[in-house]
Amino acid sequence: MTDEEGKTLGAQKLQPGRAVGSTLKACGLDFSFKVPGAAENYEFSVEGFPPMQYSREDIRRGLSFYETEQGTLAQQ
Repeated sequence: MTDEEGKTLGAQKLQPGRAVGSTLKACGLDFSFKVPGAAENYEFSVEGFPPMQYSREDIRRGLSFYETEQGTLAQQ
């Protein structure tokens, strides 16, 4: 997680996910983090996928992603 100025605010290793759904073959990952500071915009990245931009309000509401057929992550 980085802030709008590109400063790294935190990083962590994701734990193994759990399979969910039927035909979607989804994998659920639960994680949480505390971000120091009060930036309004953040960049979130998961290794192997392009970074994604989020506002503070987006993060407060919770983030949910899926992998597209092109191999990128998209927000649900």
